[in-house]
Amino acid sequence: MEAFFDSWLARLDHLRSDLLHAFTHRPDRIPHAVDAVLSHYRDYRDAKARLADSDVLRALTHPWLTPFERIFLWVAGWKPSIAFRLLLGHRFLSPDQHAAFEVLRREVQLEEHRISEDMASAQEAMAGHMVLEAVRADLYANGSAWAAAADEVSRALRTVIDAAEELREATLRWLVETLTAAQMAEFLAAAVELRIRVRRWGLRRNGGQSN
Repeated sequence: MEAFFDSWLARLDHLRSDLLHAFTHRPDRIPHAVDAVLSHYRDYRDAKARLADSDVLRALTHPWLTPFERIFLWVAGWKPSIAFRLLLGHRFLSPDQHAAFEVLRREVQLEEHRISEDMASAQEAMAGHMVLEAVRADLYANGSAWAAAADEVSRALRTVIDAAEELREATLRWLVETLTAAQMAEFLAAAVELRIRVRRWGLRRNGGQSN
């Protein structure tokens, strides 16, 4: 995943350049450039989903990121409400768009709160009765109990991660439906720049190492 992420981020930086070029010089190319960035984000989401199929804890903790980057993680990814922080108050939004985004922001924050509570419950399950019983048992004699406990926790975590990914996807769909192509291009350019800067800051703080 480390090699995939480094390659993915380099490609994201290139797509950001294409996006800015289209925004400045080729307005007719903006929809294509926006779609390319969104598709690239979906590639990352799909890679994380495949990882979660085999190692849900690794997908949740993102060890391929620097410690600084991991500070910004929320349930295995970016927090959807951050999108509204980048948008609300921006000069390019109309009054009607501001009003619409305020409604969407509140809905997203409520869903984030619900998912965060589900994550807390899933984490508590790690120390729940079934897990404790498996740990107390002779693991060689009662390996099935440990396997069942681990499987239960993994399923709970995967369910929460999937819900978070669905909210991220829904937030992007709302943005695409509400913003003009040019507005979406400006928003994505700002979001990508922030992501790349956080990566660079993290590497600088960590002496050039990802973890």
